[in-house]
Amino acid sequence: MSEFDKKNSARTKLDLLVCGIQDNAALFNKFCSYFKEEHYAYDNGNWGVDKDRLVPSEIMLPGDIVCKLHIRPDSKYELFEDNGTLLITKNKKEISEFSFIQKPKFWQFETSSGIPMKSLAQMYGKNCLNFNIYSGCEFHSKHLPCHFCSVSSTVKRTNPVKIKKSPSELAEVCQAASKNDTVDYIIITGGSYLDSDKEFMTHLNVIDAIKSCLPWNGDIKGNISMMPPKDFNLLKCLYDRRVSNPSFNMEVWPQENFDRICPGKSKYVGFSHIIDSLKFLVSLYGSGAVWSNFVAGLTPLECLKDGFLFMAENGIVPGANIYHPEVSSLIENSIKVSHDYVCRLYSFAAELYVKYNYKPYFNESILRNSLANEFYHGLL
Repeated sequence: MSEFDKKNSARTKLDLLVCGIQDNAALFNKFCSYFKEEHYAYDNGNWGVDKDRLVPSEIMLPGDIVCKLHIRPDSKYELFEDNGTLLITKNKKEISEFSFIQKPKFWQFETSSGIPMKSLAQMYGKNCLNFNIYSGCEFHSKHLPCHFCSVSSTVKRTNPVKIKKSPSELAEVCQAASKNDTVDYIIITGGSYLDSDKEFMTHLNVIDAIKSCLPWNGDIKGNISMMPPKDFNLLKCLYDRRVSNPSFNMEVWPQENFDRICPGKSKYVGFSHIIDSLKFLVSLYGSGAVWSNFVAGLTPLECLKDGFLFMAENGIVPGANIYHPEVSSLIENSIKVSHDYVCRLYSFAAELYVKYNYKPYFNESILRNSLANEFYHGLL
């Protein structure tokens, strides 16, 4: 794979994350028994698509660069097949080949209680096991959801994911995935509870159940994402359990945007408490291990850059997923993210990573909705 080809894949990923792709029901129906389909465990960026029809969650571009797919009817980009070759076009002109990502093998199995493992977990990108302990958000019940979130409507479908997963169920999933698939990392998220202590303890119970079922000798190699508990001292439990990269995700910056866009987190957790908790984790882990993720495009660029800088200066690695309009979220299609915004943000992030000796999250074969790795490695 030449550097030129890999840079073309990075540019293609940029285009698809900003603009989405058109639907192609015939192509997707042809390959639906093979590809890893959209799981609808927490978000839905597929506009005009019946959630019961299988569509690919991601594609792999040449050079092992994964790209999340978001179906938008007005996109200039299409996927199609030509004489056995899978191609991406812009305005009908070919720009790249691609491949579908195969379903994880553990999806073939059920737990000992008969629950399909497919309803419990998925594979994120090429080889990162991922599950939501709770595919829900109690802030919705108080009419205080994050404005970009669609989890409450997303999980309503035929054969949905299991909304609340038990530690024993997830332990069986980890065991099956470790045995039958390549698992290099894990991402665990929990949904949102009004009681952040309950959310935190739910994570700890799962960590204790799964750590012996993963291939890292008791380590948790990856990201545990949640809101912090009220008591800072509980955070030592993450360090003691050898969680490599814990995160409390700020989503937006500064506080006035956080209060407006994430009203539930603002009321029940608090902007300052999240920051203080991140700093406490840094006191345990040192610089460069603790993460905080944002949503790129919800606020003016300079606001987000200020947030990135604050995190980097305080030993926290900032990152961002590119905003994609979610069906039934409060924002829906009201925000359009530009190529310029995305490029300037990730260029700035790459500068911070170099300055503070940080690394982007995971790698470009896993981080499907971000371009942090591609910019850091000079592909864009």
